[in-house]
Amino acid sequence: MTLRTRILAFFALLGVLPVLALGTFTYVRSMKAVESLLGEETAAIAGRIASDLRDRYALRAAELQLVAGNVETEALYRAHGEGRDVSDSPALLEVDAYLSSVWSLFRGSYNSIEIRDRAGTPIYVMGEPESARYDAGPGGLFSAGQAMDLEWPVTAPPGNDTLGMVVATVRSEALLSEDLLASAFGRAGYTVLLHRERGTVIHHRSRRLLNQSADALFSRDGWGLDAAVLAGDSGSFTYRENDSVRVASFINVGSPPWTVVVSSAVDEFASPFARVRNVNLVVMLLVAGVIGVFFFLMTRRSTLALEQLTRAADDVAKGELSPRLPSPGSDEVGRLARAFGIMVGEVREMLGRVEETRHMAVMGEFASRVSHEIRTPLTSIKLNLQELDRDVRAGRIPDDSEPAVRICLREVERLDRAVSSVLSMVRTHPPSREQCSLHGILADAIEAVEPQLGAGGVRVEQEFLAKRDEVLGDSRDLEGVFVNLLVNAGEAMPKGGAVRVATENREGGEGMPGFIRVRVSDQGPGVPPEIRGKIFRPFVSTKADGTGFGLSVARRTVEGHDGRLELDPECVAGEGASFIAELPLAEGGAPAPERGPAPKAETPPTPEAS
Repeated sequence: MTLRTRILAFFALLGVLPVLALGTFTYVRSMKAVESLLGEETAAIAGRIASDLRDRYALRAAELQLVAGNVETEALYRAHGEGRDVSDSPALLEVDAYLSSVWSLFRGSYNSIEIRDRAGTPIYVMGEPESARYDAGPGGLFSAGQAMDLEWPVTAPPGNDTLGMVVATVRSEALLSEDLLASAFGRAGYTVLLHRERGTVIHHRSRRLLNQSADALFSRDGWGLDAAVLAGDSGSFTYRENDSVRVASFINVGSPPWTVVVSSAVDEFASPFARVRNVNLVVMLLVAGVIGVFFFLMTRRSTLALEQLTRAADDVAKGELSPRLPSPGSDEVGRLARAFGIMVGEVREMLGRVEETRHMAVMGEFASRVSHEIRTPLTSIKLNLQELDRDVRAGRIPDDSEPAVRICLREVERLDRAVSSVLSMVRTHPPSREQCSLHGILADAIEAVEPQLGAGGVRVEQEFLAKRDEVLGDSRDLEGVFVNLLVNAGEAMPKGGAVRVATENREGGEGMPGFIRVRVSDQGPGVPPEIRGKIFRPFVSTKADGTGFGLSVARRTVEGHDGRLELDPECVAGEGASFIAELPLAEGGAPAPERGPAPKAETPPTPEAS
């Protein structure tokens, strides 16, 4: 897995998923709150229905008790026991009058009231006994116009023996409030009445379930619940009906043994929450998408730079010290790229110096061996030539041999100086340090090479603008550096031209005296672009017969004096070359004296010049 993939995965895991989880958690809590609200509201409605049912039933029970527990009813039972007909017995006219007055009071709540004997035979009837018993009204409601039977026993003291039963056909509106039965929480809410002893459905909005067993209500096609859910005096439960989640509250009434169930649909009240959830989800996904796109672009930019750095590191490991690096920016990756580029540059420079040092070491060993092999016979030749020279002066050798002897001695001296010069070029010991004037060193170098440059039609132009020129170093070594630069500049212009030598002061850091900069410029063809980066390496030269050690030794000498020597990077091929040498100024040095232009060469170089 790539770094970019891991970052995006962490973003999704720590940024998107928590938001989704929070939204889901909030929605679930909202649904729980809705269910809790529905439970409270349906419980309140069920409580009102149950309370009204208890009150009405208690009132009906009191009315039937009044019918069953009075002296007139007892007199009616005694007459019936004696075989007397109530209609034929004048003694019972007062009983009939009393019961008729009772009926006139109760007839609004009952279709009929029958006083029956132990065998269940009616001995006195009030109202219309043939009226329909319990039935479903229009739409499946236990509504006005419908009736059901209620019974109350008739007992006689002192043993409370049962004499018979008062059976009343109670109208539905006398037991239940039509308004309360129709009340529900929400448009999809409804009320169910169950008869626990009979296990039947008394009231339901569906006609097919009226007078049916309650098992049909709890079956898989109904609520899909166990009937034990209605155990207890009251409670709430959740079920599914027609792919809709519903919350119901129930109350078990003692008398009559009925259960009131009030149900309400969650979806009806959850739809606003669902819309809010959907809107929030869309907004959240859009925001997460926009943030994800920006996050992807940002991580892509950063990881792309890291990938480029990784490829660059692989290239460096393979030996490619000029890898392609990402553009350095201001962030951490940009600073890392900049630091990596500096590190690779230093490694490249260090390896170049190691190679240069190796070449110089080889050259030093070679020069030492060659100088040893040359100087041994050269010393012998010099001694013999000096003896011949003494013989010439003593007259033991003809005078015409004197010029040849002197020429040989002069050439021996020049060969010895050449060998010493080669050894000084490859020496590794640090230079001697003494305070010297760089302007003076430049003047000596110009004076030394000016005859040779003048012979080739090359003139030297001086522009010494530095106010301070005192440096610490070896004047002979530094003179060799500038002699090499001047000779190279002259050889770059075989048809003649001008070499310009200019100096200026540069400020140093805090507490440092600064630098003196020397620029040596020519009007030659310049340095080809393909060798600019390695012009200071040994064995690299723009001349067909060059060894490539001059600039390498010059750079080593300047760096040995804590300075630097470089090719001006602004030089354009074909418009000449310009080399810049910078050396630190000596602390407390005197101002540089005014110097005029160097004299121009008017005579060709002597035979000893090279």
